[in-house]
Amino acid sequence: MQTHEFDYSLCSEAFPTDPDFPQLKTASDPGLMLDVFRRHLKPVPRKPYQIQECIPFRFRFRQGTARCVLQYTLRLVEPATGQGCSQWVTGLIYAQAGEAERLCQQTQTSIQRQEIPEAWRSFEPVDFIPDLNMLVTLFPHDHKLPSLPRVMAGMSADLKPLLLDQFGPGDWQVGRCDIEPMRYRTELGAVVRYTIAGRNRLTAGNETKRFYLKVYRNQRGRETYQLLRSLAERAGAHEKFFSVIKPIAYLSELRTLVLEEAAGTSLQEVLLHDSDSLTAVRAVARAVAALNQSDIPGTRAHLLEDRRAELKRAAKLLRWACPQLRPLLDQITAAVVAGFEEVPAAPIHRDLKADHIFLDGERVIFVDLDSLALGDPVVDATHLMSYLIARVGLSTVSFEQARAAVRAFAEEYCAHVPVAWHRRLPIHYAAALVEVAAGIFRRQEPSWPETLLALVEQAGLALAGRL
Repeated sequence: MQTHEFDYSLCSEAFPTDPDFPQLKTASDPGLMLDVFRRHLKPVPRKPYQIQECIPFRFRFRQGTARCVLQYTLRLVEPATGQGCSQWVTGLIYAQAGEAERLCQQTQTSIQRQEIPEAWRSFEPVDFIPDLNMLVTLFPHDHKLPSLPRVMAGMSADLKPLLLDQFGPGDWQVGRCDIEPMRYRTELGAVVRYTIAGRNRLTAGNETKRFYLKVYRNQRGRETYQLLRSLAERAGAHEKFFSVIKPIAYLSELRTLVLEEAAGTSLQEVLLHDSDSLTAVRAVARAVAALNQSDIPGTRAHLLEDRRAELKRAAKLLRWACPQLRPLLDQITAAVVAGFEEVPAAPIHRDLKADHIFLDGERVIFVDLDSLALGDPVVDATHLMSYLIARVGLSTVSFEQARAAVRAFAEEYCAHVPVAWHRRLPIHYAAALVEVAAGIFRRQEPSWPETLLALVEQAGLALAGRL
Protein backbone atom coordinates (compact mmCIF):
# COMPACT_ATOMS: atom_id res chain seq x y z
CA MET A 1 0.00 0.00 0.00
CA GLN A 2 1.43 3.37 -1.04
CA THR A 3 2.42 5.85 1.70
CA HIS A 4 0.48 9.13 1.77
CA GLU A 5 1.16 12.49 3.39
CA PHE A 6 -1.86 14.56 4.46
CA ASP A 7 -2.53 18.14 5.45
CA TYR A 8 -5.18 17.98 8.19
CA SER A 9 -6.23 21.56 7.50
CA LEU A 10 -7.76 20.45 4.20
CA CYS A 11 -10.53 18.75 6.17
CA SER A 12 -12.31 21.63 7.87
CA GLU A 13 -14.53 20.98 10.90
CA ALA A 14 -17.71 21.60 8.96
CA PHE A 15 -19.66 19.68 6.37
CA PRO A 16 -18.57 19.93 2.75
CA THR A 17 -20.89 21.58 0.26
CA ASP A 18 -23.64 19.59 -1.39
CA PRO A 19 -25.74 21.06 -4.20
CA ASP A 20 -28.91 19.33 -2.96
CA PHE A 21 -28.49 20.61 0.60
CA PRO A 22 -26.80 24.04 0.54
CA GLN A 23 -28.09 24.72 4.07
CA LEU A 24 -25.77 22.07 5.53
CA LYS A 25 -23.08 24.69 6.06
CA THR A 26 -25.39 26.44 8.51
CA ALA A 27 -27.03 23.33 9.92
CA SER A 28 -23.65 21.84 10.87
CA ASP A 29 -22.35 24.98 12.60
CA PRO A 30 -23.12 24.93 16.38
CA GLY A 31 -22.86 28.70 16.74
CA LEU A 32 -25.14 29.47 13.82
CA MET A 33 -27.67 26.84 14.89
CA LEU A 34 -27.69 28.21 18.43
CA ASP A 35 -28.90 31.51 17.00
CA VAL A 36 -31.39 29.75 14.70
CA PHE A 37 -32.96 27.78 17.54
CA ARG A 38 -33.10 30.84 19.79
CA ARG A 39 -35.03 32.71 17.11
CA HIS A 40 -37.37 29.97 15.95
CA LEU A 41 -38.22 27.52 18.74
CA LYS A 42 -41.48 28.46 20.47
CA PRO A 43 -41.49 28.02 24.26
CA VAL A 44 -44.51 26.38 25.83
CA PRO A 45 -46.54 28.45 28.34
CA ARG A 46 -44.94 28.90 31.76
CA LYS A 47 -41.65 27.40 30.56
CA PRO A 48 -39.41 30.36 29.63
CA TYR A 49 -36.23 28.35 29.01
CA GLN A 50 -33.17 30.04 27.58
CA ILE A 51 -30.96 28.12 25.16
CA GLN A 52 -27.35 28.40 26.27
CA GLU A 53 -25.57 25.95 23.99
CA CYS A 54 -26.15 23.86 20.86
CA ILE A 55 -24.13 20.67 20.37
CA PRO A 56 -24.50 18.57 17.18
CA PHE A 57 -24.17 14.87 18.01
CA ARG A 58 -25.34 12.79 15.07
CA PHE A 59 -25.70 13.18 11.32
CA ARG A 60 -27.38 10.75 8.93
CA PHE A 61 -27.02 11.30 5.21
CA ARG A 62 -26.38 9.43 1.99
CA GLN A 63 -25.52 11.42 -1.10
CA GLY A 64 -28.19 11.22 -3.73
CA THR A 65 -30.98 10.65 -1.23
CA ALA A 66 -33.95 12.88 -0.55
CA ARG A 67 -33.06 14.16 2.92
CA CYS A 68 -30.55 14.33 5.73
CA VAL A 69 -31.09 14.07 9.49
CA LEU A 70 -29.18 16.10 12.07
CA GLN A 71 -29.47 15.64 15.83
CA TYR A 72 -28.52 18.25 18.40
CA THR A 73 -28.35 18.58 22.17
CA LEU A 74 -29.54 21.93 23.49
CA ARG A 75 -28.39 23.05 26.94
CA LEU A 76 -31.28 24.92 28.57
CA VAL A 77 -31.55 27.03 31.70
CA GLU A 78 -34.63 28.32 33.51
CA PRO A 79 -33.92 31.99 34.38
CA ALA A 80 -36.17 32.08 37.44
CA THR A 81 -34.41 29.19 39.18
CA GLY A 82 -31.09 28.88 37.37
CA GLN A 83 -31.75 25.17 36.94
CA GLY A 84 -30.39 23.59 33.78
CA CYS A 85 -31.43 20.65 31.63
CA SER A 86 -30.83 19.18 28.20
CA GLN A 87 -33.16 18.80 25.23
CA TRP A 88 -32.60 16.64 22.16
CA VAL A 89 -33.65 18.25 18.89
CA THR A 90 -33.74 16.78 15.39
CA GLY A 91 -33.53 18.77 12.18
CA LEU A 92 -34.71 17.11 8.96
CA ILE A 93 -33.70 18.76 5.70
CA TYR A 94 -35.34 17.69 2.44
CA ALA A 95 -34.04 18.14 -1.08
CA GLN A 96 -37.55 18.63 -2.47
CA ALA A 97 -38.77 22.19 -2.01
CA GLY A 98 -41.78 22.49 0.28
CA GLU A 99 -41.52 18.93 1.64
CA ALA A 100 -40.35 19.93 5.13
CA GLU A 101 -43.12 22.52 5.50
CA ARG A 102 -45.75 20.08 4.26
CA LEU A 103 -44.66 17.44 6.75
CA CYS A 104 -44.59 20.01 9.54
CA GLN A 105 -48.19 21.02 8.88
CA GLN A 106 -49.24 17.38 8.63
CA THR A 107 -47.52 16.48 11.90
CA GLN A 108 -48.87 19.47 13.82
CA THR A 109 -52.44 18.39 13.13
CA SER A 110 -51.88 14.85 14.41
CA ILE A 111 -49.52 15.26 17.35
CA GLN A 112 -50.78 14.23 20.78
CA ARG A 113 -49.23 16.94 22.95
CA GLN A 114 -50.85 15.61 26.11
CA GLU A 115 -48.76 12.43 25.84
CA ILE A 116 -45.49 14.35 26.18
CA PRO A 117 -44.33 14.25 29.84
CA GLU A 118 -44.35 17.59 31.64
CA ALA A 119 -40.61 17.39 32.28
CA TRP A 120 -39.98 17.34 28.52
CA ARG A 121 -42.25 20.23 27.58
CA SER A 122 -39.76 22.99 26.91
CA PHE A 123 -40.67 24.15 23.38
CA GLU A 124 -43.32 23.21 20.87
CA PRO A 125 -42.56 19.63 19.79
CA VAL A 126 -42.72 20.35 16.04
CA ASP A 127 -41.66 23.44 14.12
CA PHE A 128 -40.55 24.63 10.70
CA ILE A 129 -37.53 26.84 10.00
CA PRO A 130 -38.10 28.51 6.62
CA ASP A 131 -34.54 29.82 6.15
CA LEU A 132 -33.19 26.27 6.22
CA ASN A 133 -36.24 24.48 4.82
CA MET A 134 -35.92 22.36 7.97
CA LEU A 135 -38.51 20.35 9.90
CA VAL A 136 -37.64 20.39 13.60
CA THR A 137 -38.86 17.83 16.15
CA LEU A 138 -38.15 17.74 19.86
CA PHE A 139 -37.60 14.57 21.86
CA PRO A 140 -39.61 12.56 22.85
CA HIS A 141 -41.91 13.29 19.92
CA ASP A 142 -41.03 11.07 16.95
CA HIS A 143 -43.67 10.16 14.37
CA LYS A 144 -42.02 6.77 13.75
CA LEU A 145 -41.66 6.02 17.46
CA PRO A 146 -45.20 6.89 18.60
CA SER A 147 -44.89 5.01 21.91
CA LEU A 148 -41.76 6.87 23.03
CA PRO A 149 -43.61 9.67 24.92
CA ARG A 150 -45.57 7.04 26.86
CA VAL A 151 -42.41 5.16 27.80
CA MET A 152 -40.86 8.43 28.95
CA ALA A 153 -43.99 9.22 31.00
CA GLY A 154 -43.47 6.28 33.36
CA MET A 155 -44.68 2.78 34.13
CA SER A 156 -47.87 1.72 32.41
CA ALA A 157 -50.40 -0.54 34.11
CA ASP A 158 -48.97 -3.51 32.19
CA LEU A 159 -45.35 -2.70 32.92
CA LYS A 160 -45.47 -1.97 36.66
CA PRO A 161 -46.21 -5.51 37.91
CA LEU A 162 -43.59 -6.97 35.55
CA LEU A 163 -40.89 -4.76 37.02
CA LEU A 164 -41.98 -5.25 40.63
CA ASP A 165 -41.82 -9.03 40.10
CA GLN A 166 -38.07 -8.65 39.53
CA PHE A 167 -37.61 -7.61 43.17
CA GLY A 168 -38.45 -11.14 44.32
CA PRO A 169 -40.87 -12.45 46.96
CA GLY A 170 -42.81 -10.00 49.08
CA ASP A 171 -45.21 -7.12 48.73
CA TRP A 172 -43.11 -4.64 46.80
CA GLN A 173 -44.14 -1.07 46.06
CA VAL A 174 -42.47 1.62 44.00
CA GLY A 175 -40.97 4.30 46.18
CA ARG A 176 -39.51 6.29 43.31
CA CYS A 177 -38.89 5.77 39.60
CA ASP A 178 -36.27 7.89 37.83
CA ILE A 179 -36.55 7.84 34.04
CA GLU A 180 -33.53 8.73 31.93
CA PRO A 181 -33.12 8.49 28.13
CA MET A 182 -29.78 6.84 27.39
CA ARG A 183 -29.71 6.69 23.59
CA TYR A 184 -31.84 8.08 20.79
CA ARG A 185 -31.64 7.73 17.03
CA THR A 186 -34.36 9.70 15.30
CA GLU A 187 -37.01 7.44 13.71
CA LEU A 188 -34.94 4.32 14.46
CA GLY A 189 -35.08 3.65 18.19
CA ALA A 190 -34.38 4.74 21.74
CA VAL A 191 -33.11 3.27 25.01
CA VAL A 192 -34.62 4.48 28.28
CA ARG A 193 -33.38 3.57 31.77
CA TYR A 194 -35.77 3.14 34.68
CA THR A 195 -34.17 3.28 38.13
CA ILE A 196 -36.72 2.01 40.63
CA ALA A 197 -36.45 2.31 44.40
CA GLY A 198 -38.61 -0.51 45.76
CA ARG A 199 -39.91 -1.01 49.28
CA ASN A 200 -41.09 -4.32 50.68
CA ARG A 201 -44.13 -3.65 52.86
CA LEU A 202 -43.81 -7.02 54.62
CA THR A 203 -40.17 -6.73 55.65
CA ALA A 204 -39.66 -2.94 55.39
CA GLY A 205 -36.70 -3.75 53.18
CA ASN A 206 -35.49 -1.38 50.47
CA GLU A 207 -33.82 -2.20 47.19
CA THR A 208 -32.97 -0.31 44.00
CA LYS A 209 -32.95 -1.91 40.56
CA ARG A 210 -32.34 -0.65 37.06
CA PHE A 211 -34.13 -1.72 33.91
CA TYR A 212 -33.62 -0.81 30.28
CA LEU A 213 -36.50 -0.26 27.85
CA LYS A 214 -35.71 -0.36 24.15
CA VAL A 215 -38.28 1.35 21.96
CA TYR A 216 -38.47 0.19 18.34
CA ARG A 217 -40.06 1.63 15.22
CA ASN A 218 -41.53 -1.79 14.38
CA GLN A 219 -41.98 -5.19 16.01
CA ARG A 220 -38.33 -6.19 15.63
CA GLY A 221 -38.01 -6.16 19.40
CA ARG A 222 -40.21 -9.24 19.48
CA GLU A 223 -37.56 -11.17 17.52
CA THR A 224 -34.86 -10.08 19.95
CA TYR A 225 -37.01 -11.05 22.93
CA GLN A 226 -37.65 -14.52 21.50
CA LEU A 227 -33.95 -14.95 20.74
CA LEU A 228 -32.88 -13.96 24.25
CA ARG A 229 -35.51 -16.23 25.78
CA SER A 230 -34.26 -19.09 23.64
CA LEU A 231 -30.66 -18.49 24.69
CA ALA A 232 -31.65 -18.34 28.36
CA GLU A 233 -33.40 -21.70 28.08
CA ARG A 234 -30.36 -23.37 26.53
CA ALA A 235 -27.74 -21.45 28.49
CA GLY A 236 -25.88 -24.57 29.58
CA ALA A 237 -24.44 -25.07 26.11
CA HIS A 238 -22.45 -21.84 26.10
CA GLU A 239 -22.59 -20.11 29.48
CA LYS A 240 -19.13 -21.42 30.40
CA PHE A 241 -17.76 -18.98 27.82
CA PHE A 242 -20.36 -16.20 27.59
CA SER A 243 -23.92 -15.25 28.45
CA VAL A 244 -26.43 -12.69 27.22
CA ILE A 245 -28.64 -10.09 28.83
CA LYS A 246 -31.85 -11.36 30.41
CA PRO A 247 -35.13 -10.24 28.80
CA ILE A 248 -38.10 -9.48 31.05
CA ALA A 249 -40.91 -8.84 28.59
CA TYR A 250 -41.88 -7.53 25.20
CA LEU A 251 -44.74 -5.04 25.18
CA SER A 252 -46.26 -5.24 21.71
CA GLU A 253 -48.48 -2.17 22.04
CA LEU A 254 -45.48 -0.03 22.98
CA ARG A 255 -43.07 -1.81 20.61
CA THR A 256 -40.78 -1.97 23.63
CA LEU A 257 -38.39 -4.63 24.89
CA VAL A 258 -37.82 -4.65 28.66
CA LEU A 259 -34.41 -5.87 29.88
CA GLU A 260 -32.70 -6.35 33.18
CA GLU A 261 -29.50 -4.46 33.92
CA ALA A 262 -26.36 -6.37 32.92
CA ALA A 263 -24.30 -7.60 35.83
CA GLY A 264 -20.71 -6.52 36.29
CA THR A 265 -18.77 -3.75 34.56
CA SER A 266 -18.69 -2.80 30.91
CA LEU A 267 -15.49 -3.33 28.97
CA GLN A 268 -15.58 0.40 28.32
CA GLU A 269 -15.33 1.15 32.06
CA VAL A 270 -12.59 -1.45 32.48
CA LEU A 271 -10.51 0.12 29.73
CA LEU A 272 -11.02 3.58 31.18
CA HIS A 273 -10.27 2.78 34.82
CA ASP A 274 -8.62 -0.63 35.28
CA SER A 275 -4.83 -0.90 35.13
CA ASP A 276 -5.13 -4.60 34.26
CA SER A 277 -7.44 -4.07 31.31
CA LEU A 278 -5.55 -6.43 28.95
CA THR A 279 -6.62 -9.40 31.08
CA ALA A 280 -10.24 -8.36 30.51
CA VAL A 281 -9.60 -7.84 26.79
CA ARG A 282 -8.27 -11.38 26.48
CA ALA A 283 -11.30 -12.79 28.32
CA VAL A 284 -13.55 -10.92 25.90
CA ALA A 285 -11.59 -12.30 22.94
CA ARG A 286 -12.19 -15.84 24.17
CA ALA A 287 -15.89 -15.10 24.61
CA VAL A 288 -16.20 -13.63 21.10
CA ALA A 289 -14.43 -16.68 19.67
CA ALA A 290 -16.88 -18.91 21.55
CA LEU A 291 -19.87 -16.91 20.30
CA ASN A 292 -18.66 -17.19 16.71
CA GLN A 293 -18.27 -20.96 17.06
CA SER A 294 -21.53 -21.58 18.92
CA ASP A 295 -24.77 -22.99 17.55
CA ILE A 296 -26.83 -19.87 18.31
CA PRO A 297 -29.50 -19.64 15.61
CA GLY A 298 -29.41 -16.48 13.52
CA THR A 299 -32.71 -15.10 12.25
CA ARG A 300 -31.16 -13.30 9.28
CA ALA A 301 -28.12 -13.53 7.03
CA HIS A 302 -25.31 -11.00 6.73
CA LEU A 303 -24.19 -11.71 3.19
CA LEU A 304 -20.92 -10.84 1.51
CA GLU A 305 -22.81 -8.41 -0.74
CA ASP A 306 -24.08 -6.66 2.41
CA ARG A 307 -20.49 -6.29 3.62
CA ARG A 308 -19.41 -4.82 0.29
CA ALA A 309 -22.32 -2.37 0.31
CA GLU A 310 -21.52 -1.21 3.87
CA LEU A 311 -17.90 -0.56 2.96
CA LYS A 312 -18.76 1.31 -0.24
CA ARG A 313 -21.31 3.53 1.55
CA ALA A 314 -18.76 4.40 4.23
CA ALA A 315 -16.02 5.11 1.69
CA LYS A 316 -18.35 7.29 -0.38
CA LEU A 317 -19.22 9.39 2.67
CA LEU A 318 -15.54 9.79 3.59
CA ARG A 319 -14.63 10.85 0.06
CA TRP A 320 -17.22 13.60 0.35
CA ALA A 321 -16.20 14.56 3.89
CA CYS A 322 -12.50 14.75 3.07
CA PRO A 323 -11.73 14.81 -0.68
CA GLN A 324 -7.97 14.49 -0.19
CA LEU A 325 -8.55 10.95 1.05
CA ARG A 326 -9.99 9.76 -2.26
CA PRO A 327 -6.82 8.15 -3.69
CA LEU A 328 -6.11 6.15 -0.51
CA LEU A 329 -9.77 5.23 -0.05
CA ASP A 330 -9.95 4.02 -3.63
CA GLN A 331 -6.91 1.80 -3.04
CA ILE A 332 -8.26 0.42 0.23
CA THR A 333 -11.75 -0.20 -1.09
CA ALA A 334 -10.46 -2.01 -4.17
CA ALA A 335 -8.09 -4.16 -2.11
CA VAL A 336 -10.71 -5.07 0.46
CA VAL A 337 -13.42 -5.90 -2.07
CA ALA A 338 -10.97 -8.06 -3.98
CA GLY A 339 -9.98 -9.81 -0.74
CA PHE A 340 -13.50 -10.59 0.46
CA GLU A 341 -14.44 -14.23 0.06
CA GLU A 342 -17.42 -16.48 0.67
CA VAL A 343 -17.00 -18.57 3.82
CA PRO A 344 -19.28 -20.78 5.92
CA ALA A 345 -21.65 -18.58 7.91
CA ALA A 346 -21.41 -18.48 11.70
CA PRO A 347 -23.23 -16.56 14.47
CA ILE A 348 -22.11 -12.93 14.66
CA HIS A 349 -23.21 -10.20 17.04
CA ARG A 350 -22.57 -7.51 14.37
CA ASP A 351 -22.45 -4.59 16.82
CA LEU A 352 -19.68 -5.42 19.27
CA LYS A 353 -18.42 -2.32 21.07
CA ALA A 354 -16.82 -1.80 24.45
CA ASP A 355 -20.13 -0.67 25.97
CA HIS A 356 -21.99 -3.73 24.63
CA ILE A 357 -19.79 -6.17 26.58
CA PHE A 358 -19.84 -6.67 30.36
CA LEU A 359 -17.51 -8.58 32.66
CA ASP A 360 -18.79 -10.06 35.89
CA GLY A 361 -15.95 -11.98 37.49
CA GLU A 362 -15.07 -14.63 34.92
CA ARG A 363 -18.35 -14.19 33.03
CA VAL A 364 -18.57 -12.20 29.80
CA ILE A 365 -22.05 -10.89 29.02
CA PHE A 366 -23.16 -9.59 25.63
CA VAL A 367 -25.93 -7.01 25.34
CA ASP A 368 -27.72 -5.35 22.41
CA LEU A 369 -28.22 -8.42 20.22
CA ASP A 370 -30.69 -6.83 17.79
CA SER A 371 -28.31 -7.30 14.87
CA LEU A 372 -27.40 -10.95 15.53
CA ALA A 373 -27.01 -12.74 12.20
CA LEU A 374 -25.17 -15.48 10.37
CA GLY A 375 -22.14 -14.26 8.46
CA ASP A 376 -18.35 -14.22 8.31
CA PRO A 377 -17.32 -14.65 11.96
CA VAL A 378 -14.27 -12.39 11.81
CA VAL A 379 -16.64 -9.46 11.25
CA ASP A 380 -17.21 -9.41 15.04
CA ALA A 381 -13.55 -9.42 15.98
CA THR A 382 -12.58 -6.68 13.53
CA HIS A 383 -15.61 -4.54 14.37
CA LEU A 384 -14.59 -4.47 18.04
CA MET A 385 -10.92 -3.93 17.18
CA SER A 386 -11.80 -0.92 15.03
CA TYR A 387 -13.83 0.67 17.82
CA LEU A 388 -10.99 0.11 20.27
CA ILE A 389 -8.30 1.67 18.06
CA ALA A 390 -10.67 4.58 17.28
CA ARG A 391 -11.17 5.00 21.04
CA VAL A 392 -14.91 5.45 20.66
CA GLY A 393 -16.14 6.26 24.17
CA LEU A 394 -12.53 5.93 25.34
CA SER A 395 -11.23 9.47 24.98
CA THR A 396 -8.90 9.25 28.01
CA VAL A 397 -7.25 6.05 26.71
CA SER A 398 -4.03 6.77 24.83
CA PHE A 399 -3.42 5.51 21.31
CA GLU A 400 -0.64 3.27 22.63
CA GLN A 401 -3.00 1.70 25.19
CA ALA A 402 -5.68 1.21 22.53
CA ARG A 403 -3.18 -0.42 20.15
CA ALA A 404 -2.01 -2.75 22.94
CA ALA A 405 -5.65 -3.74 23.57
CA VAL A 406 -6.20 -4.42 19.86
CA ARG A 407 -3.09 -6.57 19.63
CA ALA A 408 -3.97 -8.50 22.81
CA PHE A 409 -7.48 -9.11 21.52
CA ALA A 410 -6.32 -10.26 18.08
CA GLU A 411 -3.69 -12.57 19.56
CA GLU A 412 -6.12 -14.22 21.99
CA TYR A 413 -8.93 -14.44 19.43
CA CYS A 414 -6.67 -16.11 16.87
CA ALA A 415 -5.53 -18.62 19.50
CA HIS A 416 -9.13 -19.87 19.83
CA VAL A 417 -10.42 -19.91 16.25
CA PRO A 418 -9.52 -21.95 13.15
CA VAL A 419 -6.30 -20.95 11.39
CA ALA A 420 -8.28 -20.31 8.20
CA TRP A 421 -9.87 -17.32 9.91
CA HIS A 422 -6.54 -15.61 10.62
CA ARG A 423 -5.74 -14.55 7.06
CA ARG A 424 -9.14 -12.82 6.70
CA LEU A 425 -8.58 -10.63 9.75
CA PRO A 426 -6.55 -7.84 7.99
CA ILE A 427 -9.09 -7.51 5.16
CA HIS A 428 -12.09 -7.20 7.47
CA TYR A 429 -10.17 -4.99 9.91
CA ALA A 430 -9.41 -2.52 7.11
CA ALA A 431 -13.09 -2.49 6.13
CA ALA A 432 -14.16 -1.97 9.75
CA LEU A 433 -11.74 0.95 10.16
CA VAL A 434 -13.24 2.72 7.15
CA GLU A 435 -16.73 2.14 8.54
CA VAL A 436 -15.92 3.39 12.04
CA ALA A 437 -14.24 6.46 10.50
CA ALA A 438 -17.50 7.23 8.69
CA GLY A 439 -19.37 6.82 11.98
CA ILE A 440 -17.07 9.30 13.71
CA PHE A 441 -17.79 11.85 10.99
CA ARG A 442 -21.55 11.28 11.33
CA ARG A 443 -21.33 11.88 15.08
CA GLN A 444 -19.21 15.00 14.52
CA GLU A 445 -16.90 13.98 17.33
CA PRO A 446 -14.30 16.54 18.43
CA SER A 447 -11.27 16.69 16.14
CA TRP A 448 -12.96 14.31 13.72
CA PRO A 449 -10.74 15.28 10.74
CA GLU A 450 -7.56 14.09 12.48
CA THR A 451 -9.25 10.93 13.76
CA LEU A 452 -10.77 10.18 10.38
CA LEU A 453 -7.46 10.50 8.57
CA ALA A 454 -5.62 8.43 11.17
CA LEU A 455 -8.13 5.59 10.91
CA VAL A 456 -7.96 5.47 7.12
CA GLU A 457 -4.18 5.31 7.40
CA GLN A 458 -4.56 2.45 9.89
CA ALA A 459 -6.71 0.66 7.33
CA GLY A 460 -3.86 0.92 4.83
CA LEU A 461 -1.43 -0.44 7.41
CA ALA A 462 -3.77 -3.35 8.18
CA LEU A 463 -3.79 -4.36 4.52
CA ALA A 464 0.02 -4.24 4.60
CA GLY A 465 -0.02 -6.71 7.49
CA ARG A 466 0.85 -4.15 10.19
CA LEU A 467 -1.81 -4.19 12.92
